[in-house]
Amino acid sequence: MECLWILATILFFQYLVSSISLACTARKSTSRKLCILSLLILAVFEIHCLSFLPGPELQRAVIAFSCIVKLLHFISIFLILQVEIHQLVQTVSGSFLTSLRAGLNCVTSTRGIGTPWEVISWPHCREPTKGQYIANAIIVLSWQYLALDFLNFGALKYFHHNWPDTLAAGAEFLNPKSTKEQLMARIPLSCILVANLRLLFAMIYGVLATVSVLLNFNSPKDWPPLFGSMRHLRTFSIRSFWGKYWHQLLRWPLVTISTYIRQRLSLCNSVSRHVQSMTDLFLIFCLSGFLHLLSAVYAGVPDSLGAIFLFFITVPLLIMLEDAYRVRVGGTTHSRRMDTLGFLWALAWLYACVPWFAYTALRLPVNKNAMMPFSFVESFGSQAVMTMVLSGGIIWALWVDGRPVGEQEVG
Repeated sequence: MECLWILATILFFQYLVSSISLACTARKSTSRKLCILSLLILAVFEIHCLSFLPGPELQRAVIAFSCIVKLLHFISIFLILQVEIHQLVQTVSGSFLTSLRAGLNCVTSTRGIGTPWEVISWPHCREPTKGQYIANAIIVLSWQYLALDFLNFGALKYFHHNWPDTLAAGAEFLNPKSTKEQLMARIPLSCILVANLRLLFAMIYGVLATVSVLLNFNSPKDWPPLFGSMRHLRTFSIRSFWGKYWHQLLRWPLVTISTYIRQRLSLCNSVSRHVQSMTDLFLIFCLSGFLHLLSAVYAGVPDSLGAIFLFFITVPLLIMLEDAYRVRVGGTTHSRRMDTLGFLWALAWLYACVPWFAYTALRLPVNKNAMMPFSFVESFGSQAVMTMVLSGGIIWALWVDGRPVGEQEVG
């Protein structure tokens, strides 16, 4: 527990120093260099603390992941982009507090909300009132907690107790020795992991957003939806899953760093933009794979972790195949046939490749922790909780499709 307090103190000073640096210093100034040196020293202590994190593996993985993403974000904005306060669109000259707030927003938002580098992957929405946003957030967070409870203490525990061989060592790889149960369980288990991650990140994001809006640090428009919606995908594909549906927390820092690496190493600089973008895509997923691998190492996951990195480096290769096929059949052709093929292709990816990443996490024991201190499944049973989750999900989908009240699409 002492380690967590030390880590929290380090994070506080990191955000304080970085915000002041953006608000008050120029990119080439001595004071900016001193701030960067201070951040580097704090990062060394932070990395040391990550090796002694307490708690279950999932909790340690989430903390390590968040800290590593933050460090990559700092590298991006201070060493590569060298952001200055006049570049931030919310800045009003002459106000130190406004500049400090804009700086804090920049260093805490890896999606660049309110900056020229803003990652936009959601439709334009009307801004809800503060009361609407908080009320809806509380309802959504309650449903998400119930859904996570059912997925972990209901569905995943069922596989652990009744089909333990489905998560045996090496079961994530298809081979002639795979049993019928292992082959049948691949898609359900992959869906459990994808849903788990989506709900977990959405819950953490929702809590931060609710507290921030409640305390008037931000307005609801500063917290757009973290994930996309299936109905916003023009067609099923691996590219649209990562680009439109999944969270974009890593896009700004990873795109910046991968582009910098390619340019510094003169990789594909003299070829077409398409080849350059494919090179950037490959570097982005390599960096993402390394980030997730490092998080698992700090979490102390007792498993062979090579499959995690393999999962990420195959994604750009599969996207290249998608693009090549799309060009062959006529570019952006949109038809029922293409929708069907896209769905089958995404299903094949879910079946064959997602277990490489999913099974490492799914093998971890299901226990109560700081993020899930109470289980309704253990108190009321799986069927009762499943009924509540399904009922709430149907109402949610029919009501606003997962968007807070007032955030329905414009137009």
